[in-house]
Amino acid sequence: MCDCEPTRREAIGRAAVAGAALVIGRSLAAASSVHAAPPAVPAIEVMPGLAISPRAAWGADLPPKGPIRTERPQFLLVHHTASPSNYANSRDVIRSVFGFHTSAAKGWNDVCYQFFVGRNGDVWEGRAGALAGPVEADATGGSQGFAQLVCLLGDFTSAPPTAAALTATTKVLAWLADRYRFDGSPTATTTFVSRGSDKFKAGTTVTTPIIAGHRDMTFTGCPGDAFYPLLPSLRTRVAAQRAQWAGVMRPAVRLGRVTL
Repeated sequence: MCDCEPTRREAIGRAAVAGAALVIGRSLAAASSVHAAPPAVPAIEVMPGLAISPRAAWGADLPPKGPIRTERPQFLLVHHTASPSNYANSRDVIRSVFGFHTSAAKGWNDVCYQFFVGRNGDVWEGRAGALAGPVEADATGGSQGFAQLVCLLGDFTSAPPTAAALTATTKVLAWLADRYRFDGSPTATTTFVSRGSDKFKAGTTVTTPIIAGHRDMTFTGCPGDAFYPLLPSLRTRVAAQRAQWAGVMRPAVRLGRVTL
């Protein structure tokens, strides 16, 4: 724990997260009342024990506002929505995130996260195309690039995610790390040149763990003070999951071409 006072940029970042959570929280009731019945879109099993609901399951009527570019992923970045954790269902939260991210406040073409994880261990494709291959993310404070984002629904400032959510997050991260052939060691790192964020200006050489938290890349409290300290153990769990999956037959599904 750091006993220093937050910098002005950190304070601004935390205020922005709080504001985003308020907007998301207020829009949940509207989202559920207008679109109460989700379409019958089955989840896709991408690995044994890991099924992901495609984007159409929450946003068939909410297409991206513009093109989504591809990415060259080098690491995985863990987030939380910082919105209330006592939501009725994940679909409504994701739809409210879409509304906020594509509003004038953000102006992004889609939700910024590639994947979402709900408190019951449910997993959802977020940004359009993420199931088919690596797509570029957006980020408050600037995107330094090269990451695929996994966002847990809820606020983990004072309480950690549920056991079900942590198990599902482990599997998503393990699948993505295996998919993009990342180093499987819990202590593995990668180095890249930042495209520009409020923490690392464009051109800065950045070295980060393969599985990092949002606060490692920008001035923010995300993914929460109760969740961030769990990342070292999460990296160990991911390595163990990858070892468990080694050599197993992948489900016969067509997700599109993965472009690296």
